[in-house]
Amino acid sequence: MRKIFFLTLLISFFSTTLSGQEFNDLFSTLSKNNLFNGSVIISKSGKTIFSNSYGFSNIEKKDKINSQSQFTIASITKTFTATAILQLKQKGKINIDDSVQKYLSDFPYPNITVKQLLNNTSGLAQYYNLFDTVIKEKPEKVISNQDIIPTFIRFKTPLSFVPGSKWEYNNVNFCLAALIIEKISGMSYANYLEKNIFNPAKMKDSFVPLNRKIKKENQVELYTYPNFYSTQLVNTTTVKNPFLIDEKSNFYGNGGIVSTAADLEKYQKALFSYQILGKKELDEALTATILNDGKKVSYQFDGKEGSYGLGWAMYTDESNGKIVFHDGFITGLTSILLHNITKNETVILLSSIGNSPVFPISNAVLQIIDNKPYTIPVQNLSRIYGSLLESGNKEKADQLIQEYLKNPSSYGASENDFNRLGYQFLRLQKNDLSLETFYSATLIFPKSANIFDSYGEALLQSDRKEEALKMYQKSLELNPENTNAKEMIKNINDLLIKKIRYFKNLFFISLFSSQLISYFCKKTNGQIEFSGSYCSD
Repeated sequence: MRKIFFLTLLISFFSTTLSGQEFNDLFSTLSKNNLFNGSVIISKSGKTIFSNSYGFSNIEKKDKINSQSQFTIASITKTFTATAILQLKQKGKINIDDSVQKYLSDFPYPNITVKQLLNNTSGLAQYYNLFDTVIKEKPEKVISNQDIIPTFIRFKTPLSFVPGSKWEYNNVNFCLAALIIEKISGMSYANYLEKNIFNPAKMKDSFVPLNRKIKKENQVELYTYPNFYSTQLVNTTTVKNPFLIDEKSNFYGNGGIVSTAADLEKYQKALFSYQILGKKELDEALTATILNDGKKVSYQFDGKEGSYGLGWAMYTDESNGKIVFHDGFITGLTSILLHNITKNETVILLSSIGNSPVFPISNAVLQIIDNKPYTIPVQNLSRIYGSLLESGNKEKADQLIQEYLKNPSSYGASENDFNRLGYQFLRLQKNDLSLETFYSATLIFPKSANIFDSYGEALLQSDRKEEALKMYQKSLELNPENTNAKEMIKNINDLLIKKIRYFKNLFFISLFSSQLISYFCKKTNGQIEFSGSYCSD
């Protein structure tokens, strides 16, 4: 019996050692290629099987990231907000099927429920341009959660869709959920989380900052690429945020929690062992949302189909177990907390660079845990390609595309990345580079209706209507439901018909004019002056 136990222990030790080396090789390679700069924790059956940090908390000072390094976790925060609401439900203090108005009396939309906030089916407007007038009137004002409802009321902001009829990811939902937590509990959102989640889960290095712009001593600096064609990381403090509201706001509930990988592991363990939330409530959070028409919420990300519960996303395909997660992204940071409920496996990634491919990395980690072949995420093709184009090396850029087509495993290429690169060149009025980008994208993604649609738009903006028409026609062929392509084809055809009519009319006017001139010349014996010229016999 002792021999069997010792042999099992030995096999387990060597298995953990081997996988640990594979994990380290994976993250060392990612760090070397500027695809990961941060902390990672991997656990199985409740035990940590790998924990390490890579890169620098401050690249300029060469300060290394360590286990105490703190990161803003971005939208992973939404799982905490949902947990807090469900804790209040468990205590009988809230019914999530009630209207939001029951708890926030001045909320102007009577048909939206608390549950629809948590599952992103409320239909509320996005916040990106909601406060533009407010900011213009009071440029010094910091917009917060308390400003959302008054702004909705002031501008009579319409809903984007009927509540419950559609799913749309929206930060405003969780900002309002945080207000509900404060209203019911009688304490601030930060204090509620500290008392009811951080402390029970023993998360000593986690907090909700009063001001998200002010960093604590152990918080890492964030780095990003200033554009989609740059290959040099810069500190986010030197980059202007594309959305004015992000510069002028201090929202909470949707993001903002500062934590460590170790603390997030404690949170995951406490949550999934029902220490901070009951099984019934947690199961509800991890159940896919059903829309008004009876269909399950479904959306695509990273080539996979997913759904959304209450503050948690999940893969639709459960052949490898039920996998739930939430990722986070802000300028200069990417994060993910992923948990395979069936196999009790967890992946936590916090990276202080904004381009870390957390989904491909997580998938590679799960494959390593299961002793299956995996693919190491590689450098971004569109970024390197765009850099070559922008620097004038078109020949090398074209060569790079041809090399990729022969060996697609050499770089990572996504339709979304090429689309964003093409549009960025277009916004910068670098139309030739935009057209080159979209043309290359059609070679890489020949079955993408979206790419051909975008290429058509770039051609149209470059006043190449006939070529744009062909791209929209190709897009419609690939996706007969593409309403934008249908509309653009009609508009371009109308323009081309007007152009033909214009030149046809011009021809007749020209013909009539020549006949008129000939008539007058004959009547005046060639002595009349017309448009600066004399008639000649």
